[in-house]
Amino acid sequence: MVGSPYALGITVYDTDGSTPVANVSVTVRNDNTNKSLTGNTDSNGQVGFNLANLTLGWTSGDIISYFTLYAGYQAEGSFVVTDIGGSTQTLTLVALPTAATLRYFTPQEFLDTFNLPTYDADPNNGLKPTVIVKVGESIEAHMDRLLKQKFDDNSGDYHVYSEEYYTAKVEQKVWYLKNIPVQSIQKFEINTDDAEDGESWKDIMYNMIDACNATTDWSASTDGAITLNTTNSKVLEGTGCLNITKTGATTASVTYSKTLSTSYDFTGKTFKASVYVEDLTELAASGTAIQLRVGSSSSNYYSMNYTKADIGGGDWNTLTLTYGSSSDDAGTTGTPEPGSIDYIAVVITYAASSTTVTAGDMRLDNITFNNVEDVNIDYNTGRVENLSSTDPSPGKNQVRVTYKQGLSSVPYDIKRLAILMTAQAFGSQALQKLNIDVSEASGLSAAIQNFTSFQKEIDMIVQDRTMWELRRI
Repeated sequence: MVGSPYALGITVYDTDGSTPVANVSVTVRNDNTNKSLTGNTDSNGQVGFNLANLTLGWTSGDIISYFTLYAGYQAEGSFVVTDIGGSTQTLTLVALPTAATLRYFTPQEFLDTFNLPTYDADPNNGLKPTVIVKVGESIEAHMDRLLKQKFDDNSGDYHVYSEEYYTAKVEQKVWYLKNIPVQSIQKFEINTDDAEDGESWKDIMYNMIDACNATTDWSASTDGAITLNTTNSKVLEGTGCLNITKTGATTASVTYSKTLSTSYDFTGKTFKASVYVEDLTELAASGTAIQLRVGSSSSNYYSMNYTKADIGGGDWNTLTLTYGSSSDDAGTTGTPEPGSIDYIAVVITYAASSTTVTAGDMRLDNITFNNVEDVNIDYNTGRVENLSSTDPSPGKNQVRVTYKQGLSSVPYDIKRLAILMTAQAFGSQALQKLNIDVSEASGLSAAIQNFTSFQKEIDMIVQDRTMWELRRI
């Protein structure tokens, strides 16, 4: 039934149970898959859904939960979907907090583990999925604190840890990030000033801005042209480089630029571009011959100028532009935003407007922020080694890191741990739902045995998981 239509109509009423409430966001969730849909009620307090639009769809027997949070009030409900083709439900607002979606297990997985029915199917022995979610959410948060990491992908965005500080010892080169596994590091910054003198942060994290293996999104101003060169002997890095040529005689200066699909933080970094010039006589004899630009737009950028004397002929030249450079050749045009750089350009001033350049005589390759060898990262253990020539000053909070952490799929033992701890958190009431009669001696004995069994397995999983702290050192 994954693609079969199933019409679900929901009406939201105010706390009096009769006044429809408009413009209320309602979420419908398939508790078997944890996939959801959201919509707003109309002027009649009604909103409609087609369960076929759920990612992974629906199957007869799935538990469908529906809930809303409105001005501090909540309403929730659930039912077991069948093959009848549709149903209508109502929600009446009450003063209760909402429950978010579980990250490590689904309500159905919890019910299946203990062979439990839903409350809708069996009010005497079943559990409401929304109650499982509420208890499970608190357990998952406790697990994250206990194990010092998170085990999901945060809906594909992963978990961001911003400005995590570390104390630096004298000539210290290695640090271990607090949350693993690491998916990506946005910044690894070191303070180059003494702790008592203030802060001067240098970001040594390497970013490949453009490998120049394709001409995608590159453009040239009047008289200019950009083509791809894949001849191995002509390429500095990767599988290709860009021919930057001049084909017309209208102007002496040509801008070769690209607007990036991803923005970068330039703060504390050095922009690097490799430029090849075969014949130096094609460059302007005086003044600026090549200018690098890094900015947030074509009219807001930082720049660095290079004269003909700065360029080596018949070889690759690594040209650089450092954020905050005090060089007389560095400049600022407009008001660039260093934390949101998505525009790069190389401006060539030729010997004359009539100068033309043969394809391959001038080339562009390997555009980066910082050097690839500045930092060495083990993403699984969170080990970061500073390989740059600059060390942080010793003292408290002299290193700070911004990074993303998480797993693309939840490990089995973490899923099992979350389910066991959630079941344990239900206490005696949950045990009764697990068909254990605590009012009798035999039932009490079974309850104690269950708690003991749960705790042993919980302790075993936690002990195994916390060993990572020792293993990675």
